[in-house]
Amino acid sequence: MKKINKFLLIAFAASGLLFGCKKMDVPNENNPDFLKVFNSGADVESVASGLYNTVFTGEHSASGVECMLATAADHVTCSWGNFGMRDMSFEPRDNAWNNAPTYANASNLKFSYDKWYSAVGTASDVLKALDGGIQIDGGAGNARAKAFAKFALGIAYGNMALVFDKVHIVDETKTVEPTLAAASPYKEVADAAIAYLDEAIALTDGSFTIPASWLGLPGDLNGADFKKLINTSAARILAYLPRNKTELAAVDWPKVKTYADNGITFDWTIQMDGTSKWYMEAGDYLTYPGWGRTDMRVVHMMEPSLPEHWDDSPSFPHPAEPATALDARLKTDFEYMGSNDFLAARGYYHFTCYRNSRYDDVYTNAVGPKPTIMKTENDLLRAEARAYTNDLQGAADIINAGTRVTRGNMAPVAANLTAIVDALHHERHVELYTTGCGIQFFEMRKLDLLQKGTPLHLPIPGPTLQLFGETEFYTFGTTAKADGIGTSNKGWR
Repeated sequence: MKKINKFLLIAFAASGLLFGCKKMDVPNENNPDFLKVFNSGADVESVASGLYNTVFTGEHSASGVECMLATAADHVTCSWGNFGMRDMSFEPRDNAWNNAPTYANASNLKFSYDKWYSAVGTASDVLKALDGGIQIDGGAGNARAKAFAKFALGIAYGNMALVFDKVHIVDETKTVEPTLAAASPYKEVADAAIAYLDEAIALTDGSFTIPASWLGLPGDLNGADFKKLINTSAARILAYLPRNKTELAAVDWPKVKTYADNGITFDWTIQMDGTSKWYMEAGDYLTYPGWGRTDMRVVHMMEPSLPEHWDDSPSFPHPAEPATALDARLKTDFEYMGSNDFLAARGYYHFTCYRNSRYDDVYTNAVGPKPTIMKTENDLLRAEARAYTNDLQGAADIINAGTRVTRGNMAPVAANLTAIVDALHHERHVELYTTGCGIQFFEMRKLDLLQKGTPLHLPIPGPTLQLFGETEFYTFGTTAKADGIGTSNKGWR
């Protein structure tokens, strides 16, 4: 009998993820549940086909972390208590993330954590079944299923490395004790994620096509383009991982450059289907009238005559709509709002005069194409890697051929490191609005721009710690605990 992965058994017992295709232990061939689900090649392929959707839901459901990361980053502003948005955006930042299992928004952190671990468990089951001799289409489909499972492991662990301070690394070959002490720090988790993605790249030889339904795409993806997508995913993990400027300087930028240069040359577009399966729900809440609005910090970036911060005062004047803007996208992608509907009692600092309207048409019925990783994002990674490897002109050339100039009608950036970093920062806040989960939070974090007292990452969820037998629920946040390691000790204001 194979050793059961006690970590996954305990971590997911309460969430019902031990059954069917969501079974979360390392498989035991003598287990009738495993044999029932994975008794044919068709069964294994069916399970593999749903792996990315599980990761995607952890990223983009409003039940997860995307909304609160956006407000913590002063990218979006919202005074409503839903999804942890208000609690992560208090000013000053003297509310630590409440990691108690009884906290009203504890489910948001646990939702993303559980979804990503669900993908880990299911991908491990797929790999174990294939290693155990299951044949898909007589073996012709094995390489695709295995590559896709490795891809799912890579992006699931990549997300966890970006969001959490530590997690447990498990797969079809690795087991771990269900204790807090056994968790691996985020840098090790990121290394594991990259290793899985490298395996996926090696397995993708161009002999297979990924069906549209596996990735939520409008059409099927050939193997060469799937390999590009994997490369971009690896570049993102490495570039977004730093918790501060010191770690930013230590990134392996030549490695980022290699991945990004081999990355996507197209937008990874989700074909939203009007259901909860392929629905970028968090982005809807972050832009829908009456919900999330564009933080004044971002508005000020697009038009410097507008204030950078709404003072916490009833006498602060509502800014007039400017006739023109430094960045033309303020007029095309955003809507001016002449009043606020947030509660003043929760802080005037939540107020703003713009919301993002770029995707209003597609969000009307949640049907249609919406990017999750844009070609622009990969281009910015290519430029960033060049900037930090002393190819300033190469970095400037990539930026100036992109959306800063083509959509924003902004002046070309000079081949100067400070100017390039500012331009990258600008594009990530403006062009990448509501695409990848947490992009702006990761961007602010690595530049030491998150307001002092903001968590730099989040803890293993309290309800999960409780399952481990823990009675104290560690966390991050508050200006009193600002150490620059787990909690921001600097900030843009």
